[in-house]
Amino acid sequence: MAKPVLAVALMVSILSMGAPAPAGAQDRAVRFDGRVQWVAGQRMVVQLDTGPSVSVELARVPQDEYAALTWGERVVISGVITDTDSRVIATSIERAAAAQAP
Repeated sequence: MAKPVLAVALMVSILSMGAPAPAGAQDRAVRFDGRVQWVAGQRMVVQLDTGPSVSVELARVPQDEYAALTWGERVVISGVITDTDSRVIATSIERAAAAQAP
């Protein structure tokens, strides 16, 4: 009887070490704006208004939301940041109005 219990405990231990977190369990919603630096395939890089650039995965965004974007165009990105690999996965992209000087 001890062998099956030991085998189950060992299997649970091994699986829990490599088991991914449930989808969305560690994702954090984000919304930010900036300027398009480039778009290629299903990846876009946006320079934030605060300075750094962010790589954005576009797989979950309808192509018509980003296909016609051009360099320097202002956008607002909504999506999630995954804790597991620290990347931004966009869920929507909106064109933003250009900031006007006072």
